[in-house]
Amino acid sequence: MSKVQTERRRAQRASVSIPLQLSPHKDALPASLVNISTSGLCCQFGEAVSEMTLVGIDVELPDAGGPVHVQGAVVRCAKLRGVSPPTYEIGIFFTDMPNETRQLVERFVANNLEADG
Repeated sequence: MSKVQTERRRAQRASVSIPLQLSPHKDALPASLVNISTSGLCCQFGEAVSEMTLVGIDVELPDAGGPVHVQGAVVRCAKLRGVSPPTYEIGIFFTDMPNETRQLVERFVANNLEADG
């Protein structure tokens, strides 16, 4: 009997491949956006980040007129197998996002929704 996986996500997300800057420490380091919603994002990053670490995120979304800055908390960190150099998939829940930025993300997601919903 197959197990049906329940979708825990509350917000629709868009799959994208956009570079971003992640600040789990003092300095911002490059990461690659995997998907984004109004509640959080998933990215690939070159180092492990502990769950509940607060991070800064700078990403350039189309029509934003420059990079947007949001803050979030790491909710998941998993090392990707068979990838060299070591790469981690980081799930981040947004903790601070200005309303203007939220509207930009909503528009971006609506224009780039995942085909599998």
